[in-house]
Amino acid sequence: MKKNLKLLASFSILILSLWFSFGRASGRELQGGERNSKNYKDFFPVSVWYTGGRVRAPMIEPVTEKSAAEWRADLEQIKKLGFNTVRCWIEWAYNEKEEGKYDFSSLELLTDLAAQVGLKVICQVYIDSAPEWVGRKYPDSAFVASNDLKIHSQSAPGYCFDHPGVREKVLNFFSQAARAVKGKPAFYGWDLWSEPHIINWSEVYQIGDLKYVQFCYCPYSQARFRGWLQKKYQKIENLNQAWHRTFKSFDEAEPPRFGTILTYTDYLDWQEYISDKLAEDLALKAQAIKKVLPETVVTSHSAIPGIFSQPAWDGTPDDRKMNNGCDYYGVSIYPKHAGAVRPWSPYFRAAGLDFVRSMAWANQGFYLGELQAGYGVFGMKVSPPVTAEDLRDWMWTSVAYGARAINLYAYYPMSSGYEAGGYGLIELDGKVTARAEEAGRLASVINKNMNYFLRAQPPRAEIALLYNPISHLVGGQQTFTSEGQPVGYNNLSESLQGWYRAFYERGIKVDFLHVRDLKERAASYRLIIAPYPVMISGPYVQELIKFVENGGTLVAEARFAWIDEKGFSFPVIPGGGLDKVVGCREFQLLPIAKTGKIIVKENHPALPLLKPGELLDSVFFEETFKLEDKKAQVLASSEDGQPMIVLAPYGRGQAIMVGSFVGSAYYHFKNINNGKFMAGIADWLKIKPAAEVKTTPEEALVELRWLEGPDYRLFFAFNRSEKIAEGQIHLTLPWSKISLKNLETEKEIVFASGSDGVTFRTELEPQAVQVYLIKKVS
Repeated sequence: MKKNLKLLASFSILILSLWFSFGRASGRELQGGERNSKNYKDFFPVSVWYTGGRVRAPMIEPVTEKSAAEWRADLEQIKKLGFNTVRCWIEWAYNEKEEGKYDFSSLELLTDLAAQVGLKVICQVYIDSAPEWVGRKYPDSAFVASNDLKIHSQSAPGYCFDHPGVREKVLNFFSQAARAVKGKPAFYGWDLWSEPHIINWSEVYQIGDLKYVQFCYCPYSQARFRGWLQKKYQKIENLNQAWHRTFKSFDEAEPPRFGTILTYTDYLDWQEYISDKLAEDLALKAQAIKKVLPETVVTSHSAIPGIFSQPAWDGTPDDRKMNNGCDYYGVSIYPKHAGAVRPWSPYFRAAGLDFVRSMAWANQGFYLGELQAGYGVFGMKVSPPVTAEDLRDWMWTSVAYGARAINLYAYYPMSSGYEAGGYGLIELDGKVTARAEEAGRLASVINKNMNYFLRAQPPRAEIALLYNPISHLVGGQQTFTSEGQPVGYNNLSESLQGWYRAFYERGIKVDFLHVRDLKERAASYRLIIAPYPVMISGPYVQELIKFVENGGTLVAEARFAWIDEKGFSFPVIPGGGLDKVVGCREFQLLPIAKTGKIIVKENHPALPLLKPGELLDSVFFEETFKLEDKKAQVLASSEDGQPMIVLAPYGRGQAIMVGSFVGSAYYHFKNINNGKFMAGIADWLKIKPAAEVKTTPEEALVELRWLEGPDYRLFFAFNRSEKIAEGQIHLTLPWSKISLKNLETEKEIVFASGSDGVTFRTELEPQAVQVYLIKKVS
């Protein structure tokens, strides 16, 4: 299983040149509120999901006379494999079957047994599976769909948290669970909410007869929404103007149920409110735990990285907002989910992890709440097998991207339901698999070197891709592209992924910058790119203008600032004064049936990788421009000669306006010239990749990542290709002597650094990963 480091005696085919930027301050500044937890920075959990017995989550096996012996045997095996933590779970339906009568005996027994074998415990809390007494006590607490259908809980999806009685009982359940483990040394922390939504998996339940159903429209959710509106608008006259209504008071306002031709400001408010509400609900659950256990770690995790999602999908959370409510927020990663013909591609997985990392910048890391441990199952849909090599790749990749915990889902396969037999690290009869042994071995490496991983952070990026979630909402509920794609077609995601891929393929690190962080963080980047920027709030427009004025470079795709945060069109496109920044305004807009062409006009320093006459793909729209600044330059044009890429100076900075969605086009059609255009901007600005890779064969993909510690570096080399890669690695370091240690083989070599650095040779097998500790030697 091991992909050992091989020190070769002669020059190899693959040349890997690694250039570290050590002049910067290491890591990121912790910004945000003071932490209550004293120990959450001092431990790196590597766990398996296990709660005693073989039942699937969120079910719980009752404690019997045999439980202690049987569960201890499982825990001893988990410890023997190399893991340092188990992730158990509790559920409201089981642990409070009768109101006020709590049974946490399974949690208490498991935590005590974990202490005996030397494991920590993290507990997942499930509220979606609610006891029937809640519905009897609060008959008006059911979820209500936008078509007024009342949802009768069948254990799931439970009851609406906006109901004051339900909220009180839920928060009390959290506090009682905390009291059950108070004082137990093995207990480490919590995941308060698995894959948050307003109502989990509503598309699975196929609720109602509408193609597009929203939640929740119960009286209590509507009242909470009205409170949010009153806080935002202050006066009913302001709401009426924004919504085009004639309400007498806020009591008359309701969430929208369908779109109209007049305005969709109500829909924009509803979606913004939902993401605010989810973040507030998470914070309330965290407070319920912290008031009992102020030093415990509280976490939560999304179903998928937010870059692949959008607000309109079943009340999806905003990852950036969710990070504010807990110590760590994270994600589920299932690269071979049920029905997958092939696993996630390396760049797709990298985009997802970099997005999660970027949204968690204030917490200095993220939790991998669930990492797929076995093949996927959904009824008759199954995925390819999950191998030991897969887990090796997925685990080390997560660490290299800044994860602060890895939780493998699950130890035993699912025992029942439509996922029966799937996702297990071992077999249901207890047989240990090769992938379990490999995952445990890696866990032991992380555990042994934990202090290095905890003190290191990914290096800073100089490029940011702007994440602006309201761009998903152009047109409100009536969203269609020129290709006729309906609501759910993820144009923003595809544009972001296309730009990300162009940089990823060249080893250039980028961040995703949420618009809400523009004011605080924009100045730390040299280049900000706004993919699919069709809708943007006025205050964020002003922050982008300030960024360019102060010397930054801004690149924007078509219809930049077309619509504002109220759903109204700006008088000029680009709007809000951005036309002055980009030196041009929209002249003509043409829809494209599939793809069009953008023609490079001339040699220009901003297009270092392209030649005159070369073609870029366009998609959805072709937007041509009228120049309004004499200093503006046309870099590329439409097929009929109209300007489509314009460069203009502004203040101490500059801006490039692109008349189509070249990122989305690259995502779809992979025109190499699109990639050259995007990556060429970084080359023009002298933003160099931190790691340069030359491969033989040329199509081989080798990815290099690292984490920066105070006086050391953790370096990761991934062979993403299907062929062996032999190579020479050159390190330029500020130290006269270094040690290079392979953390898995523990082979260590001391190098004297010359004027041009140090060089060593290596071999990477297909899907191989090599992890090194680089330290200064005195």
